[in-house]
Amino acid sequence: MTPLYLLRHGPTLASQCGAPLGRMDLPVTTEAQAQWPQVKAELLALGLQRVFTSDLTRAKEHALDLGLPTLVLPDLAEQAFGQWEGIPWNDIPGADAYLANPIIGVPPGGESFARCASRALMALQGALTGEQATLVLAHGGSLRAILAHFMGLSLERALDLAWQPFGLTRLEVFAPNRAVLRYHNRPLA
Repeated sequence: MTPLYLLRHGPTLASQCGAPLGRMDLPVTTEAQAQWPQVKAELLALGLQRVFTSDLTRAKEHALDLGLPTLVLPDLAEQAFGQWEGIPWNDIPGADAYLANPIIGVPPGGESFARCASRALMALQGALTGEQATLVLAHGGSLRAILAHFMGLSLERALDLAWQPFGLTRLEVFAPNRAVLRYHNRPLA
């Protein structure tokens, strides 16, 4: 059994205004930086042995600060929203058509949620060996896909999972497609 913790990065200015952030490489807010020491202490108290993170600053910076063996996996990055990144949903022309089917819909210059889910799961499955307590510090889209996979949920249902910044989920992984959910979206800090 592998203890697997999933943590969404802290808030950014773009995410606070309701805009899809996607691959924009923004740092977390000043408030999130101030919360980090408490979040870090809570994470280290879990007995983590390694960290997987995306290559985006808002996740990678804190992952590296934990001082644990860290594997940067670019495929854990958030869904690419292309030309829509940083623009509030209400201001995006044509967003309604995309939101009617966000699993296979592709924003201009971006990728579908199905593609994001596939690459994130493949990256995790390729790296998740042994039974070390592992933290995945990543993004709402990739984390929802990972959790839905282990819970046997469809991608449509994955998008129904709330996940706040610095929200922590714990799974006990028993097989490549089976895990027990111990808790979800527990706020840290």
